[in-house]
Amino acid sequence: MIDCRIIDMVQKAGLLLVLLASVSQAQTGQHCKTEHIAATAPSSRYQQKDDGSIVDTETGLMWRACLEGVAGEACDEGETLELTWAEALAYVSTFNSEGGFAGHTDWRLPNIRELGTLVELQCVGPAINLTVFPNAASSDVWSSSPAYFHTHYSWHVDFETGAFTYGERAKPKAVRLVRGGDS
Repeated sequence: MIDCRIIDMVQKAGLLLVLLASVSQAQTGQHCKTEHIAATAPSSRYQQKDDGSIVDTETGLMWRACLEGVAGEACDEGETLELTWAEALAYVSTFNSEGGFAGHTDWRLPNIRELGTLVELQCVGPAINLTVFPNAASSDVWSSSPAYFHTHYSWHVDFETGAFTYGERAKPKAVRLVRGGDS
């Protein structure tokens, strides 16, 4: 028979290791394997505009440089806005009706394929080009794509690792807006 105190000690030790690993990663920031993995989202692919927008020359999409809720040239002012999926969809409509951004009022949530084009596979913590998208958080970011096999789930990108995944629509996630391309 296994002593419950031993199980409790093992669980606490495991939790401590997880906490130490997350503190260590938070202190070190983004980690890239540039010598082993080719860049999937190199800076040369993007045209940075003075108005805070970025054009992807490969896809033709225009992105906001900052996650919603964050502003400034270095995207270092404010806090990342986290919304449920329904709130994110409603937010875009309000955002555009209140004047939009960079002279455009056709911003939208990207679909999962479009959002996935931002993933920099040679990096984690976050898995995005920080030269182009400064101070990007290692956040889950909503796409407009519903998960058809679970009617209360939608797709998002986990920018900590770059993974495409799906989650409950009621759980708040960050928002990054796009315009152009096929919606």
